[in-house]
Amino acid sequence: MKIGITFNPYDNAYARFGKQKFSKIAQHGFSAVDYNMADTGSDIYTASEPDLEKMISSERESAERAGIVISQVHGPWRWPPQDSSPELRKERLEKMKKSIRITRMLGCKYWVVHPIMPFGISDADTENAQKTFDLNKEFMSQLLIFAKENGITICLENMPMRDFSLATPEKILKFVQEMNDPNFKICLDTGHVAIFNDLLLGDVVGELGDNIKVVHVHDNMGDGDYHLFPTKGKSDWQGFAKGLKDIKFDGVFSLETLPSQNLSDDEFENECIKLFEISKSIVE
Repeated sequence: MKIGITFNPYDNAYARFGKQKFSKIAQHGFSAVDYNMADTGSDIYTASEPDLEKMISSERESAERAGIVISQVHGPWRWPPQDSSPELRKERLEKMKKSIRITRMLGCKYWVVHPIMPFGISDADTENAQKTFDLNKEFMSQLLIFAKENGITICLENMPMRDFSLATPEKILKFVQEMNDPNFKICLDTGHVAIFNDLLLGDVVGELGDNIKVVHVHDNMGDGDYHLFPTKGKSDWQGFAKGLKDIKFDGVFSLETLPSQNLSDDEFENECIKLFEISKSIVE
């Protein structure tokens, strides 16, 4: 199984290495990246079309030269949620469509998205829960048409908000089954599962089965979405690895955690190598 790492072209993690960034990722043992396009204020979303094409072409070629696969892309995400009005949802839809098009340009077929949150993160067990489901179906159906035109599979991610109506893997699965389309599947986020104390990773993998196309791997102690290294929290990694094998998962063990960006270059690299070794010990 390939082991991948999250990559943001604008942060102080791997982007600090400039033209050598993908080579550094490969040197540390990783063979794939989750390309992060969550920030809608970044140059990716504001660049002119010629500049964008040049930028994305350069990124793809640089990754290919280093032997790195762009295995998944993280679409737009804003905090706090800005989905409460038709105008805001329309604006977000257009940003997401652009992100999907860039995903195709990067040579990637899996695009990760969070549910929209039109009534905030505390709508579970309220009259707004069904409205959230219905608005998400309307929104994602529009997005799905565009994704299919671009050969992209949308992967809906489970959330860490205990009081949000579309947070748990069970609710995400129900939504994906309602969408009932081969281009609409699941991104299983392990750290978000850990927030719910009654859930075990291995059991969740078994329940979601081959609907899982990509994963976000990180850990916590159930008290916050802290994106710790695997094995540094409470998650059952042995159960997770067995679950992936049982469902014959053929994707990437993709980490959504990194060492502190405040570390020196040498310290950062050493921690990245440790992160790879931890991940390797889980999947072997």
